[in-house]
Amino acid sequence: MNYGELRTKVHGHFKRVLERAKARRNELGPYTEDEKERMLDTLNYYEMDNEDYWDLMGKEYATRQYQSFCNSTDVAQAQPVETKWAILDEIRKAEAGFYKALLEHNKTFDSYDFSTKPSAAVSVPECALASSSSPSATISKRPPQALSSPLLSVLFAEKKAEAEQIDGWSAKLLNDYQAWIGLFIELQGDRPILEYKKADARDFKNVLLELPRNRNKLPQTIGLSPRDAIQAAKDHGLPRLSISTVNKALGRLQGIWKWADKQLDEEVADIFGPMKIADNNNARNQHDPFSKEQLQTIFNSPLYTGCKSRRFRTVPGDTDLSDTSWYWLPLLGLWTGARLNELCQLSVEDIDQEEGIPLIRVQEGDEDQRVKFGKSRLVPIHPELVRLGFLHFVQAQRQADHKRIFPELKLGATGYYSDQASKDFNRYIDRIGVKTVKTSFHSFRHNFKDACRHAGVQPDINDILLGHSLPGMAGRYGHGKAPLTVLYQAVRKVELRGLSVENVRGYM
Repeated sequence: MNYGELRTKVHGHFKRVLERAKARRNELGPYTEDEKERMLDTLNYYEMDNEDYWDLMGKEYATRQYQSFCNSTDVAQAQPVETKWAILDEIRKAEAGFYKALLEHNKTFDSYDFSTKPSAAVSVPECALASSSSPSATISKRPPQALSSPLLSVLFAEKKAEAEQIDGWSAKLLNDYQAWIGLFIELQGDRPILEYKKADARDFKNVLLELPRNRNKLPQTIGLSPRDAIQAAKDHGLPRLSISTVNKALGRLQGIWKWADKQLDEEVADIFGPMKIADNNNARNQHDPFSKEQLQTIFNSPLYTGCKSRRFRTVPGDTDLSDTSWYWLPLLGLWTGARLNELCQLSVEDIDQEEGIPLIRVQEGDEDQRVKFGKSRLVPIHPELVRLGFLHFVQAQRQADHKRIFPELKLGATGYYSDQASKDFNRYIDRIGVKTVKTSFHSFRHNFKDACRHAGVQPDINDILLGHSLPGMAGRYGHGKAPLTVLYQAVRKVELRGLSVENVRGYM
């Protein structure tokens, strides 16, 4: 296949995808500011150097994209290495062009051009909901004058207003609710809530079970309706939503139905319960702890021994990154067991000392500091973190008048500081060969819990350090806390047997 043939196939493939996306956007209207920002961020990645981009995204992702393109264009997958790289390069450039074209198309909504034919009229009223991840059109199946109860969209707007008055929803939680409510309305129409039946909930569940992940981001499915996206996912072999995600979606809808039942005079049937799917993947099965070999690979990697540059963190060199979140977050995760966002949002004031014991205050402070279940706690700082210079690093951040320990981490669209940090860590461990389906930053939390168990730390103390609710009767009585000295003695016992961090450069 010569270069001209390759360009023709790539152009034809992405043009078809683009036309579907534009048609869908004509129905939904212009992008929100958050959507445009995410598209620009994605575009920046596509405009990287070809090998750098695919190296950053990882071998598995590159293989999936290559195979998907070959399957949809009848190009033989067996090609010389040079040809494969050429195909990947054209895919990358076409992806960049795809996003540029969509952003350019978005400008057509700013004014009317009477020299061209108008977009096809939307034949149904727009839904009152706006979702960045799952936009939807509203289909009314009953004349407005015959409504016997409030529309679902109206009830959800009332629920949202109530939540904001009480304690507010995080941006991430709000987007989650809007996405699933929007998808349900897209499938079943925006109808009076009493009109929905069990069959509507069952159909929603069946769609969820077949729906591809990230359908509004993948070129193969962006702009497609849910059912068209399902067919495209089957054609391209795209991964589907996980069971936990399906159950979460069903739970969000069930929560709205139960809330509505408390608001209306009429009884609102719980059409979503019981409907969740038995998930054998409990929390432990969803994430594996890192093995000793994986931990050793991480802490022997260039990030800790010296790398080429901030951009090329997996390449050995002389650059010291001990003043960055990339360096400290894995170490903190390993030796505290804290959740990623709990660490990303830390302020310099959260690092304190009591009774001569250095500690981290994991707490809700400013409006953008969140702790799961609101369970604030004290976590003594492990001697290994002190030895590596963590307290000196914090002091340097304090002297530089930084409010937060990691000021380079910005608040994401979901309302969490961990958005980019999570992506960066997953890409890094993928590049150094440690990433698996069940390993992520959360794996450090399992490593810490296992290390506490191996050190003979009492289960209650283990749970307090991790911010877990105490099980059984222990959780019903007392304040669920322990003296700082007891927590410190427990932390000092924690060892990562078999892991050597002698090669880790401490903070200078």
